[in-house]
Amino acid sequence: MTLPLHTSALTDIDRYELATILAGLRLLQQTPALPPEIEEIATECGAFTSLDSTQIEDLCARINAASEYPWRDVTEDDAETRALEARVAALFEEIA
Repeated sequence: MTLPLHTSALTDIDRYELATILAGLRLLQQTPALPPEIEEIATECGAFTSLDSTQIEDLCARINAASEYPWRDVTEDDAETRALEARVAALFEEIA
């Protein structure tokens, strides 16, 4: 899913995906030096500098403010849950 610049609404993101996004941001916030491939993602291959700790804190607050509950719970739909699990497994295979 591609979010337009300066969006204030999060749509079609379940609470599991949101938790992962926030965890990733918090990890970036605590990591003093990023691996080169992660730095490329964070800076769009050097097009801009990555967010600093304060900017990440502000972003997390904005995401939390824009993400009003209730989130749709994928566990209510077995097919959707299996699809989500397959996507997560594929991500781990790419990393390994």
